[in-house]
Amino acid sequence: MDALKQRILAEGRNLGNGILKIDSLLNHQLDPKLMLGMGQELADVFRETQPDRILTAEISGIAPAITTGIHMGLPVVYARKTKPITMPDQVYLTLAPSHT
Repeated sequence: MDALKQRILAEGRNLGNGILKIDSLLNHQLDPKLMLGMGQELADVFRETQPDRILTAEISGIAPAITTGIHMGLPVVYARKTKPITMPDQVYLTLAPSHT
């Protein structure tokens, strides 16, 4: 998606160690129009796999996942960083690095 690439080039900062700071468009502030475009692009890429839901990481992945869900008509599930007290005892747990 060219709009995303241009925004990352214009506003992103490489902090080293594989970390990209893009808080002006994804983390601390969101560009709704850009998120809708990202959602459409992701929906187009994954539509033929016929998913029944979208799974994303908590925080940075939620906005693009929601717009993808809108374009695909699918529910969105997000993986939490910590187990909420309302969650049953049996849960899937894994570690995943964050690069933003």
